[in-house]
Amino acid sequence: MPSVPLDPDQQAAVDHREGACLVLAGPGSGKTRVIVERFLELCASGVGAAEQLVLTYTVKAAAEMRSRAEALHGPFGDEVPLVNFHSFGRRILRQWGWRVGVPASFHIADAAERWLHLEAVLAEMRPRTLWNPLRPHDLVGPLLHLIETAKQELITPEEYAAWAAGQQLVCTDEVGQALLERHAECAELYRRLEERYRRQAVLDHDDCILIAERLLREDPAVRRDVGDAVRFVMVDEYQDTNYAQARLVETLVGGRGNVLVVADDDQAIYKFRGASLANLDRFRRRHPGHRTITLGRNYRSTRQIVAACRLLIGAALPESRIDKELVANRGDGVAVELWDAPDERTETLAVAAECRRLVDSGTRGADIAWLFRRHDDMRAAMTALQESGVPYQVHGGRGYFRQPEVKALLALLRVIDDPADSQALLRCLQLPAWSVSNRGRVTLVRLCDASETPLCELLLDGAAEGLDEADAATARRAAEEICALHSQALTADVRELCFDALERCGFLGIGELTRDLERVQAGANLNKFGELLDGFADWSEDLRLRAALRYLEVLRDSGAADEVAAIDPIEDGVVLLTAHSAKGLEWPVVVVSGCVEPRWPGRGGFPAPLSVPDELVPEPPPPGDGVVDEERRLFYVAATRARDRLLLTRARRYPRSYGDEAPTRFLAPLAVPGAAEAVELPRVPAALAPRARAQGSAVPVSVEVSVADLRDFRECPRRYEYRRRYRMPARSSVQTWYGVLVHAVLEQAARRRLAGEEVGAERLLALWHEAWAAAHGPKGAHRELRAYGEESLRRYAETAAWSEARISDVELPFALAVDAGEVRGRFDRLDERADGVPTVVDYKTGPPRGAESAARDLQVRAYAVALGQRRRTDRVAVELHHLQTAEVTRVVIEGGALRKAHAHISLSAIDLSRAWNELGFPPNPSPWRCRRCDYRTVCDEGGAAAAARTGGVPFDASAVATSNGCQGDAR
Repeated sequence: MPSVPLDPDQQAAVDHREGACLVLAGPGSGKTRVIVERFLELCASGVGAAEQLVLTYTVKAAAEMRSRAEALHGPFGDEVPLVNFHSFGRRILRQWGWRVGVPASFHIADAAERWLHLEAVLAEMRPRTLWNPLRPHDLVGPLLHLIETAKQELITPEEYAAWAAGQQLVCTDEVGQALLERHAECAELYRRLEERYRRQAVLDHDDCILIAERLLREDPAVRRDVGDAVRFVMVDEYQDTNYAQARLVETLVGGRGNVLVVADDDQAIYKFRGASLANLDRFRRRHPGHRTITLGRNYRSTRQIVAACRLLIGAALPESRIDKELVANRGDGVAVELWDAPDERTETLAVAAECRRLVDSGTRGADIAWLFRRHDDMRAAMTALQESGVPYQVHGGRGYFRQPEVKALLALLRVIDDPADSQALLRCLQLPAWSVSNRGRVTLVRLCDASETPLCELLLDGAAEGLDEADAATARRAAEEICALHSQALTADVRELCFDALERCGFLGIGELTRDLERVQAGANLNKFGELLDGFADWSEDLRLRAALRYLEVLRDSGAADEVAAIDPIEDGVVLLTAHSAKGLEWPVVVVSGCVEPRWPGRGGFPAPLSVPDELVPEPPPPGDGVVDEERRLFYVAATRARDRLLLTRARRYPRSYGDEAPTRFLAPLAVPGAAEAVELPRVPAALAPRARAQGSAVPVSVEVSVADLRDFRECPRRYEYRRRYRMPARSSVQTWYGVLVHAVLEQAARRRLAGEEVGAERLLALWHEAWAAAHGPKGAHRELRAYGEESLRRYAETAAWSEARISDVELPFALAVDAGEVRGRFDRLDERADGVPTVVDYKTGPPRGAESAARDLQVRAYAVALGQRRRTDRVAVELHHLQTAEVTRVVIEGGALRKAHAHISLSAIDLSRAWNELGFPPNPSPWRCRRCDYRTVCDEGGAAAAARTGGVPFDASAVATSNGCQGDAR
């Protein structure tokens, strides 16, 4: 346990046992520690981890709590019940969704998919008040928001339609009738969209909560297996929950009332995504005898910062917040500073100069955070830091589709789709593999303009006069490559096409970038592009390029995927991020910029064109101006991130200012004597420097890897580096897609058996046909796999390996502690055997392997060690169930062999940790391995080894479809 003891209020929250408890936790009061220590105290007192559930909003927060719990307790054998709401909902649906018609093969729609689904329903329905044929897309966004809000308020389409119909019967006002007609059409659109989702096995994130709550409330079996098993429920950041999430908690808790929620109404900042501050009032009403504990001692900030923040939030209307005492545990510190600049350039350069001074005097750049209201407000700050020579990093940066490598890849795909797109082709002629000189490109532009002929046609006809010999040859080769890809695009899966295009152009020249972090960021962005295409392929029937480009266009315009791909932080870079992104974080030095009325609280926007009727919303909003109150809370959140020093800066003039901007009203409370120190900044003359990406060195990361990653590293560290460090995209394969689908069917079948259902060959084949019908991906080009899968599953179902199996667990995750960190994985299945030897079952869709080969496999060894630790035994078995032939390879590992396997895995993890810390990932070339590697075109050693295999003959990339590292694993 931590050496610093809990204070009395924290200890009271940790010791609370029976009944409901509301913990009001101010900033820096140790609320996460309280939740983790209460969880561990309950474990120590005999309440198992599986009998507890800790819920929070974000995956990141859940991971932090799990990390803290395991740091004190050690790795948990089972899945730690510290999860975010949507993960918990998905877990219930994976296990029990089949009882309400949700197939095991369901997937979660992303923003672009939801947009396109609604767009299709809208075009089919063409409702009178919602459809404009000249601008058919105008209301898609507002309609999606309306349906999202309805789900978060647990309003079904039927309830919405019934309300509209009832109101139409009594309304006599013509305008009112028109509005009610629109509501009725919205309800019908909502209903048809849900029908479309069901037909295509699609859910959205809100469905995970809505359906999970319904299952827990209405299905006795689910209630018994999930709800009754959980004796203690804890919820972090309860003020950020929406109504559906609050109802899910209430249904889970039931009549027992053993629920502890941690909240701070002063930090409720997520109304825009459905959070309801009214849930706190609802909690107090639902649990009239609840206990309230206030954590008001701030361990983060100095006394002067806490006092200033108390003034900031204390200016809110008394009826809009719960009053609580905030006390600093630290000394006075330095005064809060209010910097006043004549213009934005002076403001940002002054902050950048102070960052430079702090870094030069020994402060780590990563210990300085510069916060903004919006991402767009960061641009001047980035320019100022570049001029001052201060490395920086942007957390949650926006503008993904404006990144150079993403723009280049989109241009490449556009010209492949339409070779007559001369502008896109000119952009491609800047890529290193097809590089034409600046003079050559200017010449090509003039030729296109003079001849009015597409550039690609000019190049193929040899009509590009005026180019030197090298430029002409390169440009013609590029045109020929693009035309070849265009022919492929007419039928090819866009993922395969995209990878082929990347191979042909040398992965856009990422390997030639001079700065390591530039390569990491560019690789991560390309990897995200591949993930976006995978998301598209999960649901689209048409996997060709043109449909994918439309999907990417919607994704770009919706802004849903606009975040630049996340990479590991840099240790000497000043952190730039928005106030929303800063929630839950802290730094020694915090700067909050742009403290003027147009930014805090802002000028407000237009009212939503569509909204859920107030009469259908279960909980009324709190009193006061909701928009201004939330902006005040957001400003408070930003200020409370500071530990030692807080700077609040503003400029009187910003670009597009019509006059001097007034300081934000949120600063008014600091006008009292002694609250803050004012600093007037002199004007700085204008000068601009070119923009550059963040510099700095990467922070070593602790080793927490999957078994597959560790195996990949052992085979070839360089390939692991490309895939996991640079996160460069890898080729999709039909083998992987088929394996995942088969695995999902067997998982669903095993869960049904655990629930008491008999699943023989016919039932298993019915599940296969359902999954095939709901699945997308490459099945259209590989229809033979349906019969192949049917034959394999029938053969397997008739063996004793399935029919006589005594299944004890399905899809059980594990965490294997090693000297250098942790290796994680997941058992497909655990069986109990008559001989008493616990057995892991791992499904394989590839050809059988002998027991001797399997015993040497790192994955088999890891499974054995993890199962041995879980069952506290030194004799375990791993069975590979080969579905292709219905054969079983059984490996029993015991005693010294088990300990040797653990040592082998630990050494592998140590080697991986050393590689990360030293950034050394040497290649391990071999003709066989390199010929199948996705990265052979960017790896010199791999390319040479592959060429040696083929006698120097170049590869036909389209002929290689097998995914590296898959090895027939059904996963």
